[in-house]
Amino acid sequence: MRHMYGIELNVPAGKLPGFYAQVIHKIGDHVNVFDRDKLLFIVENQAEQEKLETILEKSNMLGDAFSLLLLPSASTIDPLDDIGFVSQNEHLYVYADRVAIVTLGASAQSDDQWAAMEQLREHVLGVIPENSQQPEAYLIDQSLIPLAEGIAKAYQVKLVWLHPIK
Repeated sequence: MRHMYGIELNVPAGKLPGFYAQVIHKIGDHVNVFDRDKLLFIVENQAEQEKLETILEKSNMLGDAFSLLLLPSASTIDPLDDIGFVSQNEHLYVYADRVAIVTLGASAQSDDQWAAMEQLREHVLGVIPENSQQPEAYLIDQSLIPLAEGIAKAYQVKLVWLHPIK
């Protein structure tokens, strides 16, 4: 999972196609764009985000900005439309302000961990598969963080928050 920044291009009515092409060319010359999705440009850091915003602002084409999380391609999310999208380059993104990502820590009783997971599963929007660096992680709606913490407390299971970091 990597933190990314998305800036939407707002094409004003009445601008000639050549103007749009000039702006795109200028972005290509000055900004390291990681990915795109239609009119959304995705960059890897705040410095690139600021360069992109400056170019778009001067051209009166600056749209909305989004904080994004790039997820591993093996992740599964259902339904995706509410919390993210797949880019033109087949990268999977979620909106960072809409999701929380958590793993279950070890508990003294495996039955407790199983029961906690069964209750949490009702609220899981997606799963990031286990890899060598982290166990399986679960995406939930960010507004459900207190609920998840209540479930963990009831079953004496530790939650490890990957996003937002707590």
